[in-house]
Amino acid sequence: MVFLGIGLFFTVWFFVYEVTSSKFTRELKKELGISAVASVFMGTGTLFLLLWVGIYV
Repeated sequence: MVFLGIGLFFTVWFFVYEVTSSKFTRELKKELGISAVASVFMGTGTLFLLLWVGIYV
């Protein structure tokens, strides 16, 4: 659940960053960094959640 919480935080941060910045102030490295961290934590959290409830993948 901690991994999912961290992943959700970075996902929300990414969406807020995309909505509040203009196309002239966006940075590709920052977008890729935030989305990569969010993806890793959400994927790991989902895997552990599935294992926790007994769905062995």
